[in-house]
Amino acid sequence: MYYDRKKLPVFHEKELQTILQKFNLFTKMQNNELLCYICEKIISKENFGCIFLTNKGTVEVSCSNPECLEKVYEVI
Repeated sequence: MYYDRKKLPVFHEKELQTILQKFNLFTKMQNNELLCYICEKIISKENFGCIFLTNKGTVEVSCSNPECLEKVYEVI
């Protein structure tokens, strides 16, 4: 059934800046340089979807587009 589910940690919107700073991504967001790993759209606070670790061990972000979020699951 759903035995292959992966654990996905969540955080509150108020913690976004702190988490992005931890991974050196906040400045990129402020400078409109942070891109969705899937569709390459510019990520802002308004369209932030998730932050994740790829199979290659890199930290990436996704926009809030449901199609992109679905594809993130395949990447992790």
